[in-house]
Amino acid sequence: MTSVEPGRRLEATEEEVAYWVERKRDRVAKGEKVFTVEDLHAYQLDEDETWELVTEGNGCMLSWVAEDGSPGGTYVKHAVLNGAAYMVVLDGDEAIPALRRDPRVSVVFDGGDGVGAVTIRGTVEFVDDPRAFVRVLLAAGRREGLSDEQLAQRLRAARPGRECILHLKPERFVTFTHKKIVRG
Repeated sequence: MTSVEPGRRLEATEEEVAYWVERKRDRVAKGEKVFTVEDLHAYQLDEDETWELVTEGNGCMLSWVAEDGSPGGTYVKHAVLNGAAYMVVLDGDEAIPALRRDPRVSVVFDGGDGVGAVTIRGTVEFVDDPRAFVRVLLAAGRREGLSDEQLAQRLRAARPGRECILHLKPERFVTFTHKKIVRG
């Protein structure tokens, strides 16, 4: 995580904004290729890199649509089993009733500093199988680096019915990596 020096000004002045807008206009007028947010193809991950980041990444943020239409989000533990992503959501999280009503989600998997991120848009399905519950908890614990003893404690403390397993069904992937940016 990037830290900001105490007292450092973060907001841009009107002069700074005007300077950068004019500079970009000049470059476009000269016919130079100007980086735009719409043109990120060169910085995308391939399919293998995408699943590696999802599997090995630091964690993920699950976003959903609340009943009033506002966005909701929560950090969740996750695991990849047999090429499918699963997430653990705790009872009491407002995501559960929202996702039972509308299973559409956006999940951002963080690859850490300089690696990038993967956003998966799709739907989730609640998994009620007790064996799948244990498999996902074990895989999520191993992904976090828990020891065998810690995994055993985690499973003893597990609360089926109070913890929900969500199976992510991807419809669209949006990927980005900092590793492919050429710095001059």
